[in-house]
Amino acid sequence: MKSRPELPRRTPTESGHRTRVEGSGQKVPPEPPSLETSSGQRLRDLGEIARGGMSAIRRVYDTVLRREVAMKTGDPSSPSYAKAALRFVEEAQVTGQLDHPNIVPVHDLGTSPDIRGVFFTMKLVQGETLTDIIDRLHRSAYDHRAVESTLQVFLKICDAISFAHSRGVIHRDLKPDNVMVGSYGQVYVMDWGIALLLGRRGPPPPGAPPFVSVSDDLTLDEREERGAIVGTFEYMAAEQAWGKNDEVDERTDVFGLGGILYQLLTGRGPNAAATAFETLQRAQRGMHEPPQGSAWSNLPPGLCRIAMKALAKEPRHRYASVAELKVDVEDFLRGGGWFQTEIFEPGETIVEQGAKAETAYIIVAGHCSVVQTNEGRVSTLRQLGPADVFGETALLTGEPRSASVIALDRVTVKVVTAEALERELGSRSWAGAFVKALAERFREADAELAKLR
Repeated sequence: MKSRPELPRRTPTESGHRTRVEGSGQKVPPEPPSLETSSGQRLRDLGEIARGGMSAIRRVYDTVLRREVAMKTGDPSSPSYAKAALRFVEEAQVTGQLDHPNIVPVHDLGTSPDIRGVFFTMKLVQGETLTDIIDRLHRSAYDHRAVESTLQVFLKICDAISFAHSRGVIHRDLKPDNVMVGSYGQVYVMDWGIALLLGRRGPPPPGAPPFVSVSDDLTLDEREERGAIVGTFEYMAAEQAWGKNDEVDERTDVFGLGGILYQLLTGRGPNAAATAFETLQRAQRGMHEPPQGSAWSNLPPGLCRIAMKALAKEPRHRYASVAELKVDVEDFLRGGGWFQTEIFEPGETIVEQGAKAETAYIIVAGHCSVVQTNEGRVSTLRQLGPADVFGETALLTGEPRSASVIALDRVTVKVVTAEALERELGSRSWAGAFVKALAERFREADAELAKLR
């Protein structure tokens, strides 16, 4: 790195410590004072803080702005440094153009023999990786507040990736290790070193913002060999694992986000196996075990469903966009995530009169008919539609079903069990206390009525 040129020495007044006024009366901003170091260098190396693959992260002190920053450096001694250096420059250019609160800001890009070739500087994030946070959660029993707090981090990741997609950038290496959470709640998506630029496939759609652009010194084939497997096996979508990079798109990052949710639920990545080869094979098969039955004994079915949809082997079966995935996670946080979802076809009996009551139901979509049989005579009591609830009386009292409910068309319901209701209410303490009190009053009143029968 070249030394910063020496500025002419001035008196305090000349150097701008006081505001100067020109003849027009207009105030002129003060000139910055010269900030020289004993070594004459702007960036002072404070040591390595992380290393991986072809690069290292160093903590450095910017003597001009008087702050610590992170410096990412390449390794010129590597045989494949030339191609890696191009990727390195592209990472700096891509990240530098993604101006978003949840994407780490890049400050500068350059070369210097003192710091071993190409480097770029970026914000130094004081905090921990999302991997650290998830590992800590899994050292104890499921804690709904801690999980919901982590999901707030996840929503910020979704915001960052949605923004990147709008600029034609696919991350391709989403995993908890590549997310930093600052000491005061800042969230940053890191490591855009293998990002895929859709701008190389064609221009952005009409009306969309311009795609991110980078130096065009090599052809696409020279940047990345056809059939190359790019990414991290443990979090890799099937199209990546087979090297089908021409099929990689926004839904590939949806898979990566699903992998983050999967690790939150299970403590491991979706393709995790004993060896790297087995991990790659699992990624290629695209068959993932359901999160239920993992480290935590009881998991919210709603969040498990979201994760598994994002992890579908076929991209067309995943969420079509990150925004769509985010909406489902936000719905989960609003409540109902502990209730299973079931679908009944027209004519199916959902509950049967006289059967033991163990569940109640909330209709999400479709219509039902409530019928009752008395002395061989069948009568229709009413019809139910979306947002209606049935079976709650029997669930609270333990009495047999007083009527049957039959699907009139295709019906989607949320299934409410006593255990799921307890967990759902437990995550919302004030509402839980209120509903539990009402349920207890209902049981007491039902017991009093039973004595009079």
